[in-house]
Amino acid sequence: MKPVGIIANPASGKDIRRMIASGATVTNQEKQNIIVRILRAMEALGARRVEIMPDNTRMGLRVIRELQNELKNIDLALLNLPYVQGTQSDSIRSAQLMAEQDFACIIVLGGDGTCRVVSKTCGEVPLIPVSTGTNNVFPQMIEGTLVGMAAAAIANETVTQSQGCDRAPRLDLRNQAGVVVDHALVDLVVVDASGIASRAVWEPETIKEVYLTQARPASIGLSSIGGQIHPLEPMSGQGLRIVLDVESRNGFEITCPIAPGLMKTVTVETYQTFDTHTPQVINFTPCAVALDGEREVMIPTNANYTVNFNKHGPLVVNIERTLGLATKSNFLMGKAEPARQRSR
Repeated sequence: MKPVGIIANPASGKDIRRMIASGATVTNQEKQNIIVRILRAMEALGARRVEIMPDNTRMGLRVIRELQNELKNIDLALLNLPYVQGTQSDSIRSAQLMAEQDFACIIVLGGDGTCRVVSKTCGEVPLIPVSTGTNNVFPQMIEGTLVGMAAAAIANETVTQSQGCDRAPRLDLRNQAGVVVDHALVDLVVVDASGIASRAVWEPETIKEVYLTQARPASIGLSSIGGQIHPLEPMSGQGLRIVLDVESRNGFEITCPIAPGLMKTVTVETYQTFDTHTPQVINFTPCAVALDGEREVMIPTNANYTVNFNKHGPLVVNIERTLGLATKSNFLMGKAEPARQRSR
């Protein structure tokens, strides 16, 4: 049976967007509790090995100590990561090691940004994204027990990848040479390069262009802009481009939740869908490009960068479908002894 990996970002859900809007945070203690519930479910369903990314808060180590006398089936250990930097590099290198060692799946505790960096190097290892971040469009808000059940079903191949996983799309940022510089799983946002203070994007007046892989009215974050004007399902096969301009005379205003508790009004000048055959040229330069909520790339004046819709993003475990298939295969049924007839 293949091992299962767990990558829990100790910094997720704690950026400026949470602070300015009085948003709730998921503490590292709660993340630890989620991992414990995941592992207890996996233990009950016969999982054999789980490796947790080490981090500078020792979250994984505390989980191991808490369960050291409880787990009988699972060989639980920290991933052999050569060194811990306390940055997104830890998640990137951990996912790469898990891919190289052919893990069954990777459970990711974090937000859109954490899932994005893990997807850079996870290859064909499917992700189970669990929401503990600020922007939580890509990861699911789901009970850890169900996550552990689904991971166990994938690990022992009761449910195969082709049966239980979906292929998520992504947005590729390409430079003038056509090389992919980086990518986003949910939103790629072009921001005015002047006056950059924090990596997180939350000031709508600085946003010039928004590109989305999905847009749902019930989402929180920058993708909610698209959700208000042109809802787009995650697996629609299309992306959405929105051009904002506070000085536009031909645009229209919408109010949307760009962060928990943070309602902002933006002016939409134009919007359109696009697909794999219609790369979109970024018109506003110089600029900063934010990927899934955080500024990552600077584009100089007159540089020709494009945004490309890519259907071949990471594999993602569909938990509901996986558990449904596991139930049909009697995965959750044990072998009980025949009931004894009572004597009168």
